[in-house]
Amino acid sequence: MSETAHISDQFALAPPHTAHEAPFVSHPDPATARQVEINAPVRNLQMLELQIAGGASEVYVAHRSPAGVSFDALPGRRDGDPTQISNPRLLKSIIKQAHDAGLRVHLAADAPAIPADLREAYLAHVVQGIDAGADSVMVACLPAARQVRDAHPAIPLTAASGMGVTTTAFARHLRDTYRIGRIVTPHAAGLDEIAAFCRLDGIEVEVPVQTGSGADCHSCRLPDQRGAGLGCRAGYQDDNDSAATRDLGGFLDGASDCALCDIPSLAALGVKALQIPGRESPIVRQNAKITQMYRRALNGIEKGWSTRQTIEDIDRIELTWQMGWVPRMCEQQRCRFRDTPRRRAHV
Repeated sequence: MSETAHISDQFALAPPHTAHEAPFVSHPDPATARQVEINAPVRNLQMLELQIAGGASEVYVAHRSPAGVSFDALPGRRDGDPTQISNPRLLKSIIKQAHDAGLRVHLAADAPAIPADLREAYLAHVVQGIDAGADSVMVACLPAARQVRDAHPAIPLTAASGMGVTTTAFARHLRDTYRIGRIVTPHAAGLDEIAAFCRLDGIEVEVPVQTGSGADCHSCRLPDQRGAGLGCRAGYQDDNDSAATRDLGGFLDGASDCALCDIPSLAALGVKALQIPGRESPIVRQNAKITQMYRRALNGIEKGWSTRQTIEDIDRIELTWQMGWVPRMCEQQRCRFRDTPRRRAHV
């Protein structure tokens, strides 16, 4: 089969947009792509270097707390791999190297709740990140937003996905009451809803791509149970008999993934940043490859290419595309902004 046939087949596999989203599908002026940041995860120097090479223009980091608890959205380790920077010296070194490369650094302090007896420890944790050079702080609950704002009135704040900013009214409240300048949209948000957020004055919009978190991120409370995995991604397995272990199809995974074909629409709507997942990623090179693919999508817009031209270019030079991306994404209809059965299963 020819390369063109491969490409045509992939486009034929893509389902249509929903009726609500179709009016917001467009291709922007090429210069618009230069205004879209790629915000990538980092937990060590190797990951930072790979993300820079992959085309990240921002990074987000979390660091280990002396209090022995996680003050961000993830546990300290997931499936044996760390999610946090291990010590203050390394944190400072990573932030300095990111700044030297021209990258902005966001500090993940987005725990879904801060118990009263840990407030001082939380604020000390945030101070450590700010003193290390972090440019902004990500929060995920209103008490944390208030505490950080009162203690550090000059530091920019981002409402992380765990904040659950599902309405423009809530976004305006965060802007006006807490001076939050950026929101991360829920994974279930459609192009029409993202467009409404982008129309708000004084708020940058960051959209997660290449991940699945159902309709209400971080609320299932199932992660890290033995044999379960992430609730939103879990293919539950039978631990009683390892010989009979089987993937049950990710039945709680009610979210789609790939957004490559809709990057032009996101750029045209005025999205400020694309958020790449994976602080816990066990294969940091593979995670940086995801960043590189989205950078290629933005580069294609800058060149004035159609989405088809961009995909053809990726197909020609990226072994990852035909070997991994197409069977996992295209053939499974894991389309972030398309009308798929998986997307209709959002829970």
